Amino acid sequence: MNKFKYILGALLITSVYACKKDNPEELTFNVSTSKAEYNVADSVEFNIEGYADVIGFYSGESGKEYRFRNRLEANDAKVFLDISTQVLNASQRNNLSLWYSTDFTKVYTPEGIQNSTWTDITSRFTLAPDGGTAASAVVPSGKIDITDLVVLGKPIFFGFKYVAQNSPTAGTGGRTWRVPVFNLTSEFPGGTSSLANVTDALWTAVDVKNPANKWIIQATTPFLYFAPNSTLTESEDWAITRDIFTNKVNPDKGVGIKAYIDKIKNYKYKFSTPGTYTVTFVGKNGLNGNVKEVVRELTVTVK
Repeated sequence: MNKFKYILGALLITSVYACKKDNPEELTFNVSTSKAEYNVADSVEFNIEGYADVIGFYSGESGKEYRFRNRLEANDAKVFLDISTQVLNASQRNNLSLWYSTDFTKVYTPEGIQNSTWTDITSRFTLAPDGGTAASAVVPSGKIDITDLVVLGKPIFFGFKYVAQNSPTAGTGGRTWRVPVFNLTSEFPGGTSSLANVTDALWTAVDVKNPANKWIIQATTPFLYFAPNSTLTESEDWAITRDIFTNKVNPDKGVGIKAYIDKIKNYKYKFSTPGTYTVTFVGKNGLNGNVKEVVRELTVTVK
């Protein structure tokens, strides 16, 4: 009987020891500042006491807020499009227009375009002046609010459509158009996200009429352009983007200020803009795949 008790006791001790061995130590770290208000020229010094294996820092500035660390979508975003264009050579007018669709099926063919609903939004933008034969300057449209085009849960596609008419001479034919800038962004509480630009919109050229002509997509400026090889015969050609989800946003990010082997007693950070910030420190202890976490938040006012 005594032998049985001894064995049982030894097993219990071993079990408790193993449990402790697999669980990280409790976190004891804390953070404080000497005052709550600072001037914009000051560096805020955060005093760190106690211990944590690793510590992460979120300043509370746009794109660096702890509360948005897992955010992937923002349904209250405003969507803006900014383009720049240039036109040159020949003299035919009204060759270029900009369209959008929310039901394009990603079939990049003339039939795919025809079987989808496309809406002309050219009038919302300022294109390069389409007159004469000389090269225009590169003309920016400015940042245009297109939030009303968005259908939640559906991607949006944009297409530059080039149309030229029959012409008796090259000089009176379709002109060359360049699109060096195409920036689609969303703005939402707490941040801004780049949705697409002229180089990562993954343009696909679709020839509808006149196979001698086609949109050119390249990695160097002007990035996207249409320079007709045949200006005597009518032409229709599209350059269409990938599917773009306008409510997609990048999660806010913090920075690591302490690794496991580091020792840290304070951390200094300088805010560039006045405001009231919720500053967050995240401490973690880990052992054998188990993690304990503590979040410490402070409010800092910068004037």
